Amino acid sequence: MAAEWTTVFEGEREGRKLTIRRSKDATYKVLTMQTVHDEGIAYQDGKTFVHVSPSSRGEAVESEVTSLDSLHEALLELHFSSAAAGAIAAEAGKAA
Repeated sequence: MAAEWTTVFEGEREGRKLTIRRSKDATYKVLTMQTVHDEGIAYQDGKTFVHVSPSSRGEAVESEVTSLDSLHEALLELHFSSAAAGAIAAEAGKAA
């Protein structure tokens, strides 16, 4: 069964287009453009899961996480500033 995604944030931050979608099970998907070459990451700590796809500068990149806290972490891994990551996660949380 495929997940259904609802857009909870769409806009531009720090010069990049950014879309955040949320599924009914509170998983978040982040879609943006990469600003640097990045090998990507994937890790799980208890119920927290963060996945950021490998990507090159200027390439579309996708991340999937299991909570708002994980969303903040993923945004940092995607090279958004701490202030931007916090504001984006807060805005996405309000829309959920």
